[in-house]
Amino acid sequence: METVGTHASLKSHSPQFDYGVNENARIHELDTSCTGQNGQSFSDVLTPSTPIDKPVPGQHIDIDSNIKSALPVGYKFSEAKAYGSSLWTQTAKITAISDSGEVLAFFLKTAAGELGEKMFQGEFEGMTAINQAMPDFSPKPIAWGRCKNTPDLFFFLSSFIEMDEGDIPDPKEFCENLAKMHRQSTSPTGKFGFHVTTCNGNIPQNNTWNESWQDFFSNGLRHMLALDLQANGKQPELLEAIEPIFDRVIPRLLGPLEQGPNRIRPALVHGDLWFGNCSTNLNTDEPVIFDAAAFYAHSEYELGNWRPVRNRLKTVHLGVYKSFNPPSHPAAEFEDRIMLYELRFNFHFCIMVSGLKDIKKEYDTEPWRNRAIRANLSTCRMIANMKYLAEKYPTAAYSD
Repeated sequence: METVGTHASLKSHSPQFDYGVNENARIHELDTSCTGQNGQSFSDVLTPSTPIDKPVPGQHIDIDSNIKSALPVGYKFSEAKAYGSSLWTQTAKITAISDSGEVLAFFLKTAAGELGEKMFQGEFEGMTAINQAMPDFSPKPIAWGRCKNTPDLFFFLSSFIEMDEGDIPDPKEFCENLAKMHRQSTSPTGKFGFHVTTCNGNIPQNNTWNESWQDFFSNGLRHMLALDLQANGKQPELLEAIEPIFDRVIPRLLGPLEQGPNRIRPALVHGDLWFGNCSTNLNTDEPVIFDAAAFYAHSEYELGNWRPVRNRLKTVHLGVYKSFNPPSHPAAEFEDRIMLYELRFNFHFCIMVSGLKDIKKEYDTEPWRNRAIRANLSTCRMIANMKYLAEKYPTAAYSD
């Protein structure tokens, strides 16, 4: 289910590699993994799928026969009305009636093209994994597939949950359930990644399985860097700032997580858990999450999306979460790991809403030395944060 602006992309992105010779060399050096499952390229699917002539909420709409056939056995389609708002998918509420007269509602999304197909396959598989791990913590996915009458149109169907619009769930119950999902979930391969591509908004993620979290995260960040350069063009300051992140900060901060007796294990993460993708179930008063970009990761990765000032899941949620899932060892580096993970989510934001080169930059003299300033300035103080981490960790070596 999507709220206004959820995962919204305001501009279509086409790959445009128009860099100078030196920048091309650096891009080639930094980005070695702009591919997904089985080495597939993502460059051809980065065009948001925006429905044309969307109906207004409450308006009756026609439903494809394949969607009607996907309803649970024993339920017959009754009606469908446009519901909610999304900038690049069409959303609707379907009402169906069982043989015994029971009325049940379902939530529907449709989107066109290869990207629509990838989005809905990934969402179905990711939300299925989440629902199986925590059945009361999410809508139940019903089906996804291709429409019959419009073959280039794809759909995602799930159970319908009445939610409190604009609500942020109770921190204790929300964080307790999230921490439980992280603890109880098990990667089917024992590795980090996922068996299909999942999309953070309209951005396909590199979910290729990897035994090493350090390598998986590095590959994913390189992938997002490449997509950001496609969307936003030349950014020499960004490339200069991110080089030490790959060279020493990632090995220094993430390497220790895979050493010793308390080595981290892959945990199922929602992958895009901002305040627009969680709410409260009005029928149960329980927290609920939706619109997942799921994969198996270090559980703390989930929290990197709570650090940007644009997200209303704040410090209180981090504190409550830590009461249920204590920080990984070394615990003293928890905040720096969250800052590192935040980079990935800020790349997502800059790719989806292109033209945001300036918000990556520093705005005053070395603000990255002041923790209070760093926490409250612009949405994406990416370069400032990268310089802070690079200065704090001048070597990749770690000693306990």
